[in-house]
Amino acid sequence: MSKTNVKLEYKLEEKPRNTKDTIIYSLQWILIMFYPVVWGYAIVGVGVGFSETVLAGYMSRVVLIIGISTLAQVTLGHKLSMVSGPNIIPSLAIMSAFAVGGKEYALLSFNAYIIAGVFVAILGLLNVFSYIKKVWTPLVLGSMIMMIGLTTSFVGMELIAKYNTGWPYFAGIFLALLAGYLSIKGKGMLATIPVLITIVVGYFIFIVGGRFDWALVNSMPVFSLPKIFPYGFEIPPLDLIITMTIVNIFAAINLYGNVEGYTEIIGTKVPEKKQKRFFTVFGLAEGVLPSIFGVPSTVSYGENLGIILLTRVASRFFIIIASIVFIILSFFGKMGGIMAAMPGPVAGAVLLGIASTLIGLGAQNFTKSEKFQTREIFIVGFSIFFALGTSMLPNEFFNSVPRLVATLLNNSVILVIILVIILEQIVFRNKDLLEKEETENG
Repeated sequence: MSKTNVKLEYKLEEKPRNTKDTIIYSLQWILIMFYPVVWGYAIVGVGVGFSETVLAGYMSRVVLIIGISTLAQVTLGHKLSMVSGPNIIPSLAIMSAFAVGGKEYALLSFNAYIIAGVFVAILGLLNVFSYIKKVWTPLVLGSMIMMIGLTTSFVGMELIAKYNTGWPYFAGIFLALLAGYLSIKGKGMLATIPVLITIVVGYFIFIVGGRFDWALVNSMPVFSLPKIFPYGFEIPPLDLIITMTIVNIFAAINLYGNVEGYTEIIGTKVPEKKQKRFFTVFGLAEGVLPSIFGVPSTVSYGENLGIILLTRVASRFFIIIASIVFIILSFFGKMGGIMAAMPGPVAGAVLLGIASTLIGLGAQNFTKSEKFQTREIFIVGFSIFFALGTSMLPNEFFNSVPRLVATLLNNSVILVIILVIILEQIVFRNKDLLEKEETENG
């Protein structure tokens, strides 16, 4: 077991010490899980143009799947305190399908992803993804973590500036600083619940200030039952199946990186046997099941790395309780509306606090490389610059390249992982390292 990068208030398998901790830390996870609901609503729900009635059912199913997929990974998969939510990679692929073939074509993506999820689950059982570790170096991990931090900071600032430069903007900055201050300077329990306090205070400020979307909440039913195959049983076209299968493989690599980064922080390692299990759970519970319910597939978020640094609470018992509560809440439509209506500056403040810690952690991981000199500096610098810059290009650029290529280029986290591996292992292969490996292999 490696040394932890953060002093934990609760370690991974540590049980709650008292009822107060159980309530407070579980509540914090419940509020953290509001954030992926916002993603599910904002990207696909709004992007595809669901009607009010369809959107109500969709939101309830998003909440349900966030609870189920998180619970499945925490209890059966990687067994880490990591929240799962709608995955940006397949979500953007669905929107790409919408742009190319319209609404009906985009909705067929969910059926295509069922096949893709089964395929990745089989790859997980065959332990195919274990080969990633052969090229998973401190440069790859550091670049991935830093990229998550950089992209998270951009999203965070966009959300904070949602209402331009009025009082909501300054409220968002205040909330971001509050989260950081509590994490660094807070005493006792206050230092471990910065996210909870930030979200509660944020909701209060924006409700009192009249900037809370009550219309979204009111449009949701009081009680709802989730439907399966809400868009029908039609067999998707072959090109959509191939696209979603490749997208799912990218998402699986994303999951591997997120888990590796998280375990590095808390000072543990996921055994190879457990890796097979969490990839299988990913394929079935985070790929197939969400698609059956007609919502985007999920993944254990990279933001979890920043959350653990802010809260220092790694015990999975609290997130298990939160997941169960979330599943129950999914049957109450108004709650889904309250979650999806999280004010942009509040979500942005939490993300900015997370991003601040991740950028520094990424830089720290570079120093763990055997050497960090001209070669390594160029590899990381070029990869981060290219991946981040490419992801910020206008839509006209991505419309001019094949959809599969656009899906890859538009995701800076996946792209930076691939670039570092190519540059480190192929283009600028270290001859000394190669000779060392050949000697060790006999």
